[in-house]
This record gives sequence, structure tokens and C-alpha cells, in this order.
Amino acid sequence: MKKALSYILSADCLLGKLMLACIYALAYDFMYENFVYKLFSYIGNMDYVEMGVENRVLWILLSVLPFAAYKGLTKISSFFSLFLYLFVYLPFVHAIFVAYNISQLQIYSYCLAMMVIMISLFKLGGEWTLLRDIVVKPQVSLRTIEIIALVLTLLYVAIAHNSMHFVNIFTQSGDMYAYRAQNSEVEYLGGVAYVRGCLFGAFYPFLLVCYLRMKRRKMALLPLIGYFLLFAVDMQKMTFLMPFALIFMHYVISLNEEKICNYLHSFMMVCILLFSLLLYIFQDDEILFALASIVLLRTVCVAGWLTQFYIHFFNENPYTYYSHINIVNYITESYPYTEPLGKVVAYGSQNANANFFLTDGVAACGLLGIIIIGLFFAVILMFVNSISARYKKTDMFIMFMPTIAYFLNTSIFTTMLSNGLFVLILLVVCSKKCN
Repeated sequence: MKKALSYILSADCLLGKLMLACIYALAYDFMYENFVYKLFSYIGNMDYVEMGVENRVLWILLSVLPFAAYKGLTKISSFFSLFLYLFVYLPFVHAIFVAYNISQLQIYSYCLAMMVIMISLFKLGGEWTLLRDIVVKPQVSLRTIEIIALVLTLLYVAIAHNSMHFVNIFTQSGDMYAYRAQNSEVEYLGGVAYVRGCLFGAFYPFLLVCYLRMKRRKMALLPLIGYFLLFAVDMQKMTFLMPFALIFMHYVISLNEEKICNYLHSFMMVCILLFSLLLYIFQDDEILFALASIVLLRTVCVAGWLTQFYIHFFNENPYTYYSHINIVNYITESYPYTEPLGKVVAYGSQNANANFFLTDGVAACGLLGIIIIGLFFAVILMFVNSISARYKKTDMFIMFMPTIAYFLNTSIFTTMLSNGLFVLILLVVCSKKCN
């Protein structure tokens, strides 16, 4: 029995992958209808239209079929693609099928384009290798990187120390949102936004992986402290939880790297399913309800309800044609709105930041935008595959976790330029390998 279950949950078992994906999709539908939509539909532009039999069958097929191309964590790109499948693709397809006032043509064209892109991204982690390994010489020492990270951290603290606050994200969420709104209006913090992005998305995860690889566990505390200093200013749950996620991922992987690469998809799906079910059952508890809101609304289902936000908005308003990117707008001066994209889509009630398929796809130019940004993302994954050849792929998984978190919530170009991806790529390709 144990052997049979291990085989079914393996990335090598096609039937097991498809069955698990189908169960996950059905559970997602239940949680979206009975928790997210039921309790948070007041946000606006959040729909749940019951699917007919034909649409339900088609939704299941479109949700499940791309996962047949997943072959386990063979490269860093397959790690990216797994998260993209669970937290972007599945919510995107589901959201379109249950949305109100969207034509069948738009439903089918958007979902088919996303399916082809998702299959291609999974293939990049398996059979497709289009770029040779890239190494830059001479290489920068770890000590140099440590000094740069320390200087940037001190600079950040020196500028932002008057705006630092420490709150409990579970019991003081009101204070946290108030401080976040307050700090977002402080002009001098805008000047250190790029510093914060470089530290969060590049220097801290890079150093943490190096210290853990070298078994310098006391030094590994320094990046964790750095993350808490960043949280004290930005008040983002992701900033607070990221160091715990990195440490957890490291120790899970260290148990058995081969099994993690073969079973991570099953582990993630089963854990999300069980955790979501428990939170749904015990949601009457104040703390567990707050946790359920973080896990279900803000993590698992956020891409779904934001998909409806963006599609409804841009079915009635002009596309940005990539002028939402500051550099493009600086040249073209063609951005059609007076507020940032996230606030425009949410009609100013909040900041509806979303994944790149929405910001750089739907918002940019609809279906064509999805195809363009899907191809661009595939090129990025090919490049990341090529620069990570010197490292253990499992170390790369941990190092790029903050980048993945940003890809699930922001524009590709924001992630690259403002949130540290470009700097992290430079660190990986230009630094000496940590032993």
C-alpha cells in the first residue's frame, strides 16, 4: 500500500498527477465559492456564476491537462512553473469560467492561450534546453557581497528608522494596515525602495543560502534579522513570513533532496488541501479566521478574484500597452490613467497588485498581452536555467523563493528592476560558488 501510494504521488506517475490536480481544482472551487466569494464578495468585481455541465467538464480538462507535462523539479524553471501552475494558472482558469458577463469566445481564447503557455513552461524544466551554461569571470568573493549587503542595510535603517514599527500580523492587523498606509505616503521612503528590493529579493536570500550551505548557522541569523527590519517599515505579510519559508524549505529539502524534487507537487497540494479544510472548518475562531484569510483569500485564491477584477475592468477601459511600466511611459507618455495600475483596477478602494499575466498581459493588451508576456517569461526561465548550472538546484529553489513570491503578485518588470531579480541574477552569475 505504501509503495503504491508513493508511486501515485510521484511526478513519474501520469495518472497520479492528473488525479491529484483534479481533486485540487475541485477543492479550490469549493473554497472559492464557500469562503472567498461568500465572505469577501463585498470587495466588488468578484463573481461566482455556477458552471453548467459542459463548462465544468471543460474547466476540469483545461485545469488538469497542462500538469501532464510536469516531470518533477528537474531545473530551477520547473520550480517556478510549479508555483505558477498552483497559484496563477489554476485560479486564472477557474476565475474566468465562474465570472459574470464574459463571452464564451473570451473564456476559451484566454484559457487555451494560458494552457499552451503553461505546457511550454513545464517543458522548459524537462526536454527543452535552449541556452548554454553562462559563467562570468572574474568572480566576486562572498566577503564583498557581505559588505555590500551590510552597507545597504545600514543605509536603509538610517533613512527609514523613524518609520519602523513592530506589530503582530495575526492580532494587530488593523495597526499593520494603518502603518502600511502611513508609510506609503512618506516621501523619503520612496528613495530607498530599490534598496529594499535588492535586500529582500537578492542579497538576503543569496547570503542565507550560502551560510546554510557552509553550515554557518549563526551567520544565517543575520539575513533573518534583515527581513524583520524590512517588515518593520513595509508592513507586508510576505516580508514577515519569507524568512520562515526559506528556512523551512531548506530543512525540508535537506531531509531527502531526490524525494523532494519528485514529490514536492504532491506535498504542496495535499498540505494546501488539508490546511484549507481545517481553516474552513474552524474559521469561527478569530485567529484562525485571520489565518484563513491569509492562506485562502490572499495566497491560494488571490489570483482568481484579481483575474476577474482585471478582465472586467479592461473589457470596458483602454489597455495600457505597457505604459504602466515607468520606463516605457517615460518614453511614450501614453499611460491612460492618473493613478497606478493596481489602484485604477480596484477603483481606488485598495491597491490590486496582481501577477504578471494580469498586469503585463491582460492590462497591457488583452489576449495578445498574455501571449507576449508568456513568451518573455519563458526566455527569462531559460536564462535562469543557464546561470544556475554551477549550483545545486535545490539551493537555487531557496534563493529564488522571494522572486517567485513577487512573480505571483507583481509585474515581471517590477520584479526585475525594483524587487531584486536583476541583482540576484548578477550575484549568481558573478559570484564564487559557496561550498
